[in-house]
Amino acid sequence: MNAECTLVFPGQGAQRVGMGADFCAEFPVARAVFDEAAEAVGEDLLRICVERDQRLHRTEYTQPCVLTMEIAAHRVLTAECGVRSVAFGGHSLGEYSALVAADVLEFADGVRLVRARGALMQRAVAQGRGAMAALILPDIAAHGVAELVAGVGAEVANDNSPEQLVISGATEAVAAARVLLAERLPELRFVPLRVSAPFHSRLMRSIESEFAGYVADCAPRLRADRATTVTSNFTGEFHRPETLADHLVRQISAPVRWQDNMRALGRTGTAIVEIGPSAPLSKFFAAVGVEVSRLVTVGDLAMFHSGPPQAAVRTEPTPARMPSARPVPPAASMPATQAPPPTPSGRPTPSPEQPVVSITFGAGDTADRLVLQRRQTTPARLRLFCWPFAGGKAAAYTPWRTRLPDWVELCAVELPARHHHLGQTPMRGFGELVDAAVAQVVSLTELPFAFFGHSLGALTAFEVARRLPAGVTPEVLFLAASVAPHLPRPGRLSSLSDDQFLSAVGHYGGIPPEVLDTPEVMALFLPALRSDFEIFDDYRFVPHPPPTCPVHLYGGRDDRQVAATQLEAWRDVLPGVRSIELLPGGHFFLLDQRDALVHSIADKLRTVYPNAVPA
Repeated sequence: MNAECTLVFPGQGAQRVGMGADFCAEFPVARAVFDEAAEAVGEDLLRICVERDQRLHRTEYTQPCVLTMEIAAHRVLTAECGVRSVAFGGHSLGEYSALVAADVLEFADGVRLVRARGALMQRAVAQGRGAMAALILPDIAAHGVAELVAGVGAEVANDNSPEQLVISGATEAVAAARVLLAERLPELRFVPLRVSAPFHSRLMRSIESEFAGYVADCAPRLRADRATTVTSNFTGEFHRPETLADHLVRQISAPVRWQDNMRALGRTGTAIVEIGPSAPLSKFFAAVGVEVSRLVTVGDLAMFHSGPPQAAVRTEPTPARMPSARPVPPAASMPATQAPPPTPSGRPTPSPEQPVVSITFGAGDTADRLVLQRRQTTPARLRLFCWPFAGGKAAAYTPWRTRLPDWVELCAVELPARHHHLGQTPMRGFGELVDAAVAQVVSLTELPFAFFGHSLGALTAFEVARRLPAGVTPEVLFLAASVAPHLPRPGRLSSLSDDQFLSAVGHYGGIPPEVLDTPEVMALFLPALRSDFEIFDDYRFVPHPPPTCPVHLYGGRDDRQVAATQLEAWRDVLPGVRSIELLPGGHFFLLDQRDALVHSIADKLRTVYPNAVPA
């Protein structure tokens, strides 16, 4: 790959346990980066990253760990894929990764510098004296939010996207801002962030002079002339050599002008790649209609080996709706004498080598949309629709592709307003979801099909199967981690305050600590999770004839939300139940026991559809 690209790096909050371990295991160049970092700061940063060390979430250690992982991944990408980078950007701490990647700052200097930066930021304000919060509202700038919070003593810390600002300041000021905003803008979502200090606020100015001394120590080795390829959080434009050091110091207490950074980087006209432990910046780019590739794990390298990423293009944040007409069968493009052979059910087989496709579809004329990700590389004989759990994305099922039989086409469904589709209107009602789902499934029933659903997804799979037209029935239903639909349901979680809601949802598990502790990511994740629980809370069981297909139930042995007896009660409404399997783990056993679960599903698919073998 020799195409030019722009690289961006996330900052503190992107960290996750295990980050960098896969790169180090496979590539000596990555391990060498961690070794160099350990020598520079006298700490085994790789061990902190991979051993669930609590220091990973302490600012003094978080910052050098994140920078080291990002540079390790960057060097692997450069060495293995021949990436040529023409511009660089980073969010807060990520600006230092960008400077190292651009060869402005020596890596060892960068690690020492961000460790000092983290330690100083940690001690600048006493614990509990400062706070931060994410504010989420479409076209937030048009509502005068910055002026409102300034009036009570808080200030904007991050201008992240057209719909998100982060504010910072003294605890009392941020609390006052919350009260004021609730009065003036009741539709605004206020998300308190789990941070140890009010970063990017004037309360950080007390450490600037001391940090300037650390920057001065690096000055003899700075290649400031190369900084013109790196954007500045302080100005929002590309750095100028003569102001580089000063602006790095002032960045500590100044707001991160990320929207301006995105505009400046977008002017390069090159593909944008986010490198980090996770990819929160891609969500901010998506909010302005720019697609971003990501390098988070070794598995992501495949896309760069196969060819250069596409140049960044501005698209509508809300994707165009697919036509409502039934899709043309794949055979339509083939000569009549070469029609594909029928499946055992007599339905035509789609053509081989289908690419990964992401289809957006709606229910009637509503604005609500589902996204269906499909991939099949051999002639498919059966489709497996996987319905999402609350807060889940289609990507949760991506690893299943390599574990299922090659004659199964995986169709992973994603609800609106998440990932690359943040501009969509969320669904709020269970009926809306089922109506949209039925419309799409009916258009894809030229092949036999099956449903899998976990938790909310199990209820969705059950109701969609019940409401399909006569003669359209799944071959088999797989329902996991769900109380039988006719049993009493818990109180409405979606009506709780954000703090109470997160506490209640935490009992389910499934939200990684690194997400809960990631300010920007948690702020983006929360609205989708809450809207999914609104759908869940809206569900009401109504007696209706059940699907006639076989049903297999799965549960977690340690699931505190779904007891074995509540799972067993599905037999009351589904006479086709053939088996119940309890796997090790809690509510999200589908993640911890992925191999065992998919192996069981694959075996049962072969049983109900034994003739489905590769052509």
